[in-house]
Amino acid sequence: MWLIVVLVLVVAGLEWNRRRQPIPKDPLSGRAGVQDRDLERLLDELRAAADRES
Repeated sequence: MWLIVVLVLVVAGLEWNRRRQPIPKDPLSGRAGVQDRDLERLLDELRAAADRES
């Protein structure tokens, strides 16, 4: 019984929080033109590894 009550409260809290989120509601929309530093770091490491091998 307690598990059901806790589950209902968690779902209600998550739904309430989702409704409070500002626009855009589309989860696929994001910022464009943001620099991906992880990708740049990965590419730099791959280039350095390739230089060491040759």
